[in-house]
Order: sequence, then C-alpha cells, then structure tokens
Amino acid sequence: MIEGIKVVIRQLELGDEELLHKWRNSSKGNEYCGFNHGFLISKEAYRLSIQNEIESSNVFPEEKTFIICKKDNLEPIGDVSYRSWDKRNRSAEFGIEIGDIVDRGQGYGLDTLYHFFDYLYNYLNLNRVELKTLTNNISAFKLYEKLGFKKIGYIREKSFNSMTGQYTDVLYMDLLRREWEEIKPTI
Repeated sequence: MIEGIKVVIRQLELGDEELLHKWRNSSKGNEYCGFNHGFLISKEAYRLSIQNEIESSNVFPEEKTFIICKKDNLEPIGDVSYRSWDKRNRSAEFGIEIGDIVDRGQGYGLDTLYHFFDYLYNYLNLNRVELKTLTNNISAFKLYEKLGFKKIGYIREKSFNSMTGQYTDVLYMDLLRREWEEIKPTI
C-alpha cells in the first residue's frame, strides 16, 4: 500500500470491477478523453483482468493498476497505473483517473501522483516516466506541469473525439528522475 496525505493507493481486489466498469463507462466522466459512450468494456472483462493480475506471481509485471482511496474513509475514488515498463531503459508510462467527477479538483490527483512517482522511481528504479494526454485536457496538463513534466512532442490529430466528431492532437510529456528529485521538495 502506498500512503499519501489525502489518499491511500492499494492493490486491485476482486470486486473492483464494479468501480472500473462504472468509471470507465461513464460518458460524463470520460469527456476528457473523447469517449461519449465510455470505454464500452464489460464488467466481466474487468473482473477477468483483475483476476489475472491478482493470480500472477510476477512481482514486477510490465503493467499494474492500483485503486486510489480517500485516506480518511478508504472510499475508492479512482485508479492509477503504470504500463509499458521498459526494464532495460528504466522507463514506463503512467495513467490516472479520478473516477467520480465530484472528487476531481480536490487535490487527490496531485497527492496520488506525488506518492506514485516516488514508488515508480524508487521501487521500480525508473529513470523516466512518460505520459500522453489530449491537448484539450487543460486540467491534466496543468497538473503534469506542476509535477515537473516537460513537453516532448505532439502527434497531430492522433485521437478521434466521438463527442465532437473531430480529431484532437495528443501531447507527449516526460519527467526524468533527476528532475523529479529537484522539484519534489517544492510541491
């Protein structure tokens, strides 16, 4: 378990498929990524995915998802993950979702990522963390900038937004371990 100031980040458990299904299939909750019908993934598919992750004996899997809970009452509010872990080059991509809209903008994302990055840099011994986000996801961009991420490029019209019927550019950002160590005390 990873403990922050406002959040606790825990392992996936059977039953979390209910949460993932609800969060990822919410049209309102997925506006930031342009899916006006959500991800359209079944509850059973989430359950099987969670079961596979739980049953794996791999201590250092290439990808892993965690549940974000409010620290005061352990209410699940989102998920955070790493994927595409390149062990040789010591890099990985991360993703975060605060599932319920009412919990967004409350500082849970900042607290989660602050402590999750410590986990990634120290436990997985990463040198670089990367992300991609839609260019119109302004609140995410501001959060990533606050955490020290640097823009490294754009891919033009990479993502189709089913809400607007238009293509959106995707922004790529990264954060090196040495940059994290410099900015971490100021956050």
